[in-house]
Amino acid sequence: MFRFNLPRKFILKGRRIAFVGICVLAMLSCGSGVIQNFEGIQLQSDPRVDRIDLRIYLVDKNGIPLIWNQSILSPSVGVSTISEADFTTSAQVYSMRNGVQHKKVYDGRLIDLRWSQELNRLDRLMTAEIPRYLIEEDPERDTPLGIITVEIQTEKQGPFSDTLERTAIYKY
Repeated sequence: MFRFNLPRKFILKGRRIAFVGICVLAMLSCGSGVIQNFEGIQLQSDPRVDRIDLRIYLVDKNGIPLIWNQSILSPSVGVSTISEADFTTSAQVYSMRNGVQHKKVYDGRLIDLRWSQELNRLDRLMTAEIPRYLIEEDPERDTPLGIITVEIQTEKQGPFSDTLERTAIYKY
């Protein structure tokens, strides 16, 4: 019978490599589905003829936008891929009268939520829209401006919300 004896230092080195490999895999699997430092959102809107385009910036606890690929746990990269379908969204749109919130004219989810990136910027950003045909007309309003409140959450993070005041919700 043939017996193969390895020196003790090779056995210890192999155990260390195996231990480090297991630790790395455990870290990646535990972080899956979590965006590091994600603690809020900031909204911006761009009114279009047929819809309201929303830009949703993912921010940290200080309101600073998160950066793409800032860490190994980034959305849509590698093991921790977070699909747009993993986000739950809700939006409420209110008309205004006499400079204050008046009537709820839309209560539903955001349409066409997707990851996005602005030119020459690394901010983590999602875009979505609210089609104008879904927004009810409010004959009592006195301005085309309104208020939009958006809430976003994932299975492991959130809910996070932000409100835009005095943004165009009706065509001029």
